[in-house]
Parts: sequence; C-alpha cells; structure tokens
Amino acid sequence: MKTNFLFTLLTGLLLFTACSEKPATTYTINGTIPDNSLDGQMIYIYNRDGKSSIDSTNVTGNTFTFTGKMDTPAYCQITASREYYVNFILENGTINLDLSKPISPSGTPLNEEIASFFTTQDSMQNLIGSKHEEFMKQTEDKEEQMKLFQDFFNQEWKPAYLAMLEGFFNKNLNNPIGIRALHSIDSYLSPNEVKAKIAQLSEPMRNTPDMQDMIQRFEAIEKTAEGKPFVDFTIETEDGSKVSLSDYVGKGKYTLVDFWASWCGPCRAETPVLAEVYNQYKAKGLEVLGVAVWDDQENTKKAIEELKITWPQILNAGETPTKLYGINGIPHIILFGPDGTIVARDLRGDGLKAKVKEVIETK
Repeated sequence: MKTNFLFTLLTGLLLFTACSEKPATTYTINGTIPDNSLDGQMIYIYNRDGKSSIDSTNVTGNTFTFTGKMDTPAYCQITASREYYVNFILENGTINLDLSKPISPSGTPLNEEIASFFTTQDSMQNLIGSKHEEFMKQTEDKEEQMKLFQDFFNQEWKPAYLAMLEGFFNKNLNNPIGIRALHSIDSYLSPNEVKAKIAQLSEPMRNTPDMQDMIQRFEAIEKTAEGKPFVDFTIETEDGSKVSLSDYVGKGKYTLVDFWASWCGPCRAETPVLAEVYNQYKAKGLEVLGVAVWDDQENTKKAIEELKITWPQILNAGETPTKLYGINGIPHIILFGPDGTIVARDLRGDGLKAKVKEVIETK
C-alpha cells in the first residue's frame, strides 16, 4: 500500500510539474562582450528576414539585456562592432548570447537547434579545406589533385551535405531554421524543386519577406531561363542619359554579359577569361558587355582601369538587373544569342570558354 501511495504521489507531482510549466510569453536576452570597449553604446536587434530593427538597449560594462515579446520566432542578428556580433533566433524564453561567438546562441530550443545547424555547416565546410590540403600532399600533379577533389566533392561531400540540410529543413518547417536550411540548399535545386520546398513550409514562414523575396527570385530565374528571350532594363547614366541592355543584346551577335562589381574577388578573377575569349572571337562576331551591380560608380571606373577592361560597361546598375534575372551572387555571366535568346547562364572559367567556342565555331 505504501509503495502504491508513494508511486501515486510521485506521479501526481510529476504531472503537476509538467502541467505547471507554461510556454514563455516574453523573451529575455542575457548578453556578454569580452571587454568593456562598448560600454554605453546602443546596440540593436536586427531582423534578418524582415530587414528591420526590432529592439534596442545600452551596453553596461561588458553586458547587455533585452526584454520583450515575440509572436513569431525570427532570425536575427546583433552587431555591436565588426568584431562582435551574433546570429540567433529571437523567440520567447531566456536566450544567452556571447558576441565573440557569432554562431553559438543558447538557452531556448530554437537557439540550441540553430547553433547545432551552424556548427554542423562549419564542420562540413572545414572538411573541404582539409581534404584539399590532403590531396595536395598526395600528389603534386594539379590535374590529379583536381580529380581527387572533384571525386570527393561529388561522391562523398555533396550527398552528405545535402542530406544534412534536408534533415534540418524537414525538422524546422514551422520556424526560421527551415528557411536558413533552404537558403543553403537552393543553389543545388531546380526552380521547381525550390517551389516544392517552399510549399512545405508553414504559412507564417512562407509569408516572411525573406521567403517572398526567394519566391520572386525563382520566378525571375524561370522567366530568364535558357531558351527564353532576354528581359530588358534601362539605367540612367551619370550625365542623365539612359542606356539599356537592348542597346547591346539582340543586335545580331552573340553577346556575353558579365554582371560584376569592383569589390568582388571572383569577378576580378574572371576578367582575364573574358578578355581571352573576347580577343579570340570578337572578329567572328562575339561581343562582351559588363554590367556593374551593387557597386559605387567611381570604384567601378577605377577597377576598369586596373583590370584593363576594353569592352563596354553599364555602370551603377544597382539591383535592377539582378532582380530581373534572379541573380543572388556574382560574377554571373550570361550568353545571349544573336536574337537575344538566352543561350547559357552562370558561365565561368573553362565552361565559359567551351560554350563560346561551341556556339561561335559551329554557327
């Protein structure tokens, strides 16, 4: 009897404890910074999905505190300086942040989950670097190194990476971590596959500004896919006149259009490739056009001189072309046919050379 009584009492206490643990209705962020250099400075919570400021507070010594309420969890960032920042999920509950550890939030379930996501991603990215070093030690032959790396990437790393992202995505369809996973996986998917993934997300997640931007970007990619006609845009120049893509594309010649920026290292690295194909095939009717996006006009002009670029440029194009063509990374080089039809997108390096050779020498 005593045993049954104790069991019943213990069960009752556990049930009371479980039932009395109500979900948090407000958030408290306890934050630290390694030193006192930011004492008295105002810092902000920035909603990375909604692109807006949510809350603010003052740093006291090397600590800070935020309190408030969130109806829907949001992917956020606090940036106190170039050195001290952190990415986290703002949700109700007690959140612990260290601005010297940008991917290590803790305290609430979603912050534990996103910290695991960040750590796993970092580990897999680091594996690429370590494998590259390993292959360099195995052989001095550059081609053999490249083959070893490509085999590892395609046969081992990529399937494991995609499986990891799929796992995090499927577990987090109703919160911002699912969106983060989708951002990491979307470059490996077709527009239709991305659409199917977006449809799996909960309605609040689908309706975030971030997801709406992604939906619009993939709609733009579909409209400007290979085989589709070019989409024109017009940019106002420094002297007030206007220049359009149609001034160069659809004029009876194959045209490479390079969307680039002066600050972009890979863009600069692609310039010699463009110069090589331009010099090789311009007598056979190839044209090249640069479109400077997301860049300051004066910086673009300086880079044109430094890189000795000889083909025409549309400067200060901003976001207009990238939104129309669904471009979220540069360089992005598109080959247009003589009538303006899009022949190939996202060309680089040897692939660019091979494609130009194919269309010019077989026409």
